[in-house]
Amino acid sequence: MFNQLKILHFLLCYLIAFNSLFATENSTSVKLLQIDSLITQHDSTKVDDQKRMLVLYEKALDENHSDSVNIFKKVALLNAELNHPGEAFTFTEKYINNALDFSVLGDSSYQNIIDSEEYKILKNKYQPKINILAFIYFYIALIGFYFAIVINFTRKARTTSNLAISLFIAVHSLFILEFVLYYSNLQYELPHTYFMAAGTALMYGPLLYLYFKSVTQNYKLKTLDILHFYPTVLVLLFLLPIYTLPASEKIKIMLDFNTDYKFYGYTVFALKLSSLIIYGVLISRMLYLKQNEKQEKNNSLITRWKKSIYFIHVTYIISYLIYGISISGILGFFPSFIYHVQVIAICIMVLYVAYMAYVQPDVFSNKYNTIKAGLLFQKYENSGLTESLSEELKASLIKLFVEDKIYRENNLSLEMLSEKLNTTRHNTSQIINEHFNMNFFELINKFRIEEVTEILKKDIYGSLHIIDIAYEVGYNNKVTFNKAFKKETSLTPSQFIQAQKNKPLVN
Repeated sequence: MFNQLKILHFLLCYLIAFNSLFATENSTSVKLLQIDSLITQHDSTKVDDQKRMLVLYEKALDENHSDSVNIFKKVALLNAELNHPGEAFTFTEKYINNALDFSVLGDSSYQNIIDSEEYKILKNKYQPKINILAFIYFYIALIGFYFAIVINFTRKARTTSNLAISLFIAVHSLFILEFVLYYSNLQYELPHTYFMAAGTALMYGPLLYLYFKSVTQNYKLKTLDILHFYPTVLVLLFLLPIYTLPASEKIKIMLDFNTDYKFYGYTVFALKLSSLIIYGVLISRMLYLKQNEKQEKNNSLITRWKKSIYFIHVTYIISYLIYGISISGILGFFPSFIYHVQVIAICIMVLYVAYMAYVQPDVFSNKYNTIKAGLLFQKYENSGLTESLSEELKASLIKLFVEDKIYRENNLSLEMLSEKLNTTRHNTSQIINEHFNMNFFELINKFRIEEVTEILKKDIYGSLHIIDIAYEVGYNNKVTFNKAFKKETSLTPSQFIQAQKNKPLVN
């Protein structure tokens, strides 16, 4: 008798609720609390009861219930409990899209469909996923940030070039970090990290360009160099509307619900690619034209280091272009691994710089030309030059340059110098590299320019002609002299003379 009364009571409640949904326009807005009160009056663990609850919620949705967002959630959970993965997937997406609540996927109701493809798609799309690849990317980003700091504290560090390369690695590491947050869905938890690396998009090219200019030309930063970074400031101002958005709006952009800001992404991509190509060409001209000069004919590690950095950078430009084509859809859809190619190129760059900073820190110091080849190659591994003979040849070489001023001979070559030292060309090259931290041509230019500067300092009345002085110390033409002079002094001959005139006279 008790069970019959219980069933009758339930049917009565159900009919009342069902009738209330169709009674009048005002009554269709039945509160969700009223529906919940009907549900709690019976055992909700039974399948039949769950189905009846599902009907009530679906009717409420058909009538545009005012609390439809929460109904989406309840319908999704009920379908999950009833092992309806398709319907659970649909209503879970509806709830997440409206409430931006990703924690619902952790509800125990999904245990019944945890092995279904639909739930796996939801989990992969919305829940944090920390896999081995994401961990590797994150670890490399930390390495990059660490060595971006350490490089600047290298013994006898070159301030200008080290600052440029450290910032270059830092912006790469920032990009990797943002990709990790995106790839692992953690960006939904930290929405204000969205587009955080986009503000540095135009810094890659200028930083690498200034680094190469510093290590190839002994260049020191000037006030005008700040012009290279004005485009970055403009990009930051351009992205201000995105950076100032509330967290919920940024999540909507990530979920593609708000497409009004896609223009910003395409614009930054186009500007970044243009900047990378322009500076890539400038660096190429600087690097390879310099290599054609006699001064760069030695196989020093610094030369290989620069070429390796440039090669990795070019690889990144190509991968970034492929990435842009893939997301644009111009040539159809590309495999998902394409998105990782540019990140892998950046990771290789960071690891290579970190490796060199750890194993061969002299690359980042003023002693970079003294690097022995024990790391990547051994230039003098099989040399028969003993320590005593090395010191003897060094003393003879100093005498030839300081006392005999052999550098004044305009046809002086490594072979001629070797003959005067009565040794092999290989031994002469080794002596210069090991004892003077430079190659043959750099040594000659150093002595020639030092003599030129001394002559110009004494010529207080400006009675001498620059070209005559150049010929006197061993140069054959004005162009070669001007290049060598500027490399050694960071000034042109005219600028040097003017600087001497501006100095106060000392009695």
